[in-house]
Amino acid sequence: MNVPGSIYLIPIEIIQSKYIKGGKGLLEELNRRLMDVKEKMRIKQKLLAAHNDIEQKLYAEKARLDELANCLQKEGKDVQKLEGLSLTGLFLGILGSKEEQLEKERQEYLAAKLRFDQCKDSISALEEQFADINQKIDQLKDLDMQYEAVFREKENFVLHEGSAASQKVLRLSEEIADIQSNIRELKEAMHAGDAVLKEVNGVISSLRSAQGWGTWDLLGGGLLSTAIKHSRVHDARDSVHRVQQKLMIFSRELKDVDPYLQSGVAIDIGGFASFADYFFDGLIADWIVQSRIKNSLANAVLQRDKVDNILEVLKHTLAKSEQELERLKRERKSLIESM
Repeated sequence: MNVPGSIYLIPIEIIQSKYIKGGKGLLEELNRRLMDVKEKMRIKQKLLAAHNDIEQKLYAEKARLDELANCLQKEGKDVQKLEGLSLTGLFLGILGSKEEQLEKERQEYLAAKLRFDQCKDSISALEEQFADINQKIDQLKDLDMQYEAVFREKENFVLHEGSAASQKVLRLSEEIADIQSNIRELKEAMHAGDAVLKEVNGVISSLRSAQGWGTWDLLGGGLLSTAIKHSRVHDARDSVHRVQQKLMIFSRELKDVDPYLQSGVAIDIGGFASFADYFFDGLIADWIVQSRIKNSLANAVLQRDKVDNILEVLKHTLAKSEQELERLKRERKSLIESM
């Protein structure tokens, strides 16, 4: 989301202010200035909403990191007890179930480590986004005063002009600006959704190509017994982290477009937040217990299909909005030409 400098919300072919003389030219100039300030105010509101959202997520993720750190420490101690000469380890060794229990504890430790690392990565990404948004908010100061000044100037012009045609031009200008704003929000949401699809499809492709992992003897000698096995876990963690970050951005963009959707189709984003946890749960069970990745793949495909469905809704809404925008542009242009 970029902070614009001096932007023209209404296309120049509609404005044509330097070709319109007298009151018409002043009206067009006032419209342009007012819509410019309103667009910056819209962006600032969006930034402030994102600021609050990220701040809440940071607080929650930091609290979660503390919990995960305690869990990781506990799981590590459980592994050490069985690997050492603890009473529990000796007892299980006598019963012949020590290796089985040790493998189980290693699985739980790995799951805890994956969640801990993912949470740390999430906090780092959120902190970067938070700093970037604060910088952009600082660039958008005194907008209320700017809006008030231009609005009063335009109000005085309309009061003195007073014609029905001028009033209608004003109304059409505001409708056009609103739809242009909605279209920008829809396109930003679609761009974020496409970014999610790219990452999720990458995960799906990797998982499908790895459905023969059983032949790699993942169970033999423990999961972390070779560098190759450890690398597979590391790659999966990084991939899921990227998907999680894209999903968070997509969810924020969907909140912005929700009021503009005209299709009546409800958008459910509730499952996005817990994608990483569900994925890691399936990943550990698949790799170690089943030696396949059925559950993890199914979860990734589910998320992809959900994003696909949402993008279809956004695409349909965008098409309708663009049609309405063109209709209003034609009506406004015809009115100006007839004045």
